[in-house]
Amino acid sequence: MDAMNKIREKVMAEKPESGARQIGEVVLMIAAASNQAAQIIAADLDNEAMSLDKCFAALREYARGHQQGGFWGCMCNSFDKANPVIQVVCDFYKIPAEAFADKPETQALGQPQAAPVVDLLDLL
Repeated sequence: MDAMNKIREKVMAEKPESGARQIGEVVLMIAAASNQAAQIIAADLDNEAMSLDKCFAALREYARGHQQGGFWGCMCNSFDKANPVIQVVCDFYKIPAEAFADKPETQALGQPQAAPVVDLLDLL
């Protein structure tokens, strides 16, 4: 079984409303961004201490330590190496930054992306 399928199976085995399932969706984004990361995560998921539930607990602990005014929130709906949620998950699974060396940073949601240059003469 390849790494992505193994990770996907583990994520889908979690209850949809659970923290483990939510962090599993982030884990899938990370694994999709890097084959090396996918291999590391897939190997770690067999270890109970590295389960999705334990990863979610690590994120919760990070959030408690960084909350201001009783709140800490960070949206994570796309892969962005600078996102604290991505960073916590990568730290938890000990994924080296080099695993994403060829992955460009994503732009924030709502930010315009540069349009590709199209030569209209190529359309003729």
